Amino acid sequence: MDLDTLAHGLVAGSLYALVAVSFNILYRPSNVFNFAQGELVMVGAMTFASAMSVAGMPWIVAFAATLALVGMICLVEERIAVAPILKRAQTGTAWVITTLAVSLIISNLVGRIWGPDPILVKPPEPLSMDSLNVAGVRISSYEVALVICTVALVAMVERAYQTLQGKAVMAVAEDREAALMRGIDPGRLGRWSFFIGGAFAGMTGVVAAPILYASTSLGPDLLLKGFAAAAVGSIGNNRGALIAGYIIGLTEAFGAALLSPGYQEAVIFLVVLGVLLLRPEGLFGRPSARTV
Repeated sequence: MDLDTLAHGLVAGSLYALVAVSFNILYRPSNVFNFAQGELVMVGAMTFASAMSVAGMPWIVAFAATLALVGMICLVEERIAVAPILKRAQTGTAWVITTLAVSLIISNLVGRIWGPDPILVKPPEPLSMDSLNVAGVRISSYEVALVICTVALVAMVERAYQTLQGKAVMAVAEDREAALMRGIDPGRLGRWSFFIGGAFAGMTGVVAAPILYASTSLGPDLLLKGFAAAAVGSIGNNRGALIAGYIIGLTEAFGAALLSPGYQEAVIFLVVLGVLLLRPEGLFGRPSARTV
């Protein structure tokens, strides 16, 4: 086994897992997939790059400002593109079109503001993108930190669902009407989840920027593979999203190494298609039935 390819797959899989978790955070209380999520990742990367290189902010200040800004953008999206749809019909899917429309609007606005040129973003000190030889594997200290932090972040998100507010979110996800009768406000939880999910997407853009560069083309690729990880890992299951993200990242890396980089996209989606054909509910989901 090529250990360098394995390391590359784990790094890419970490990014896909983070995008998948941001999908899940939004989905649990609202049953909505935000198809502008990839563009929010891109906005996070571009905003952070500008805050660092143009405004000269310290890393931690730029990081916090980016998360707050992207979270607010996602909250505004919920207010104008999702909430009115859910108010008219909880079971409708018109939010597919409205969130895609928001995605296109963000993409065009960001393209006009920043242009197409990628921006180099340096990782925070003392981390570096310089390759190190660790047990025969060439990997940078920043990439090692990314993989470790991804696992820790997923554990923290899962821990958050054990709190009172987290259990309320799970109750809404399980049965919205029953939760409402118990005094839980699904609308308030939905707004908070959109803000947190947007901030999580912005954070993903920040951590992806030193590896993939900050550019307007960052969003679509991460959107597709992050959504695939969410689907393969079972929608709403963050541990499943983590494992599925690594499956997709490793499939991509070894597909490119064994076949050709031109085939890696096809290999990924063949694997995704195969998994979902065998288990439509995802690897970690359970078939559900409802009696009417």
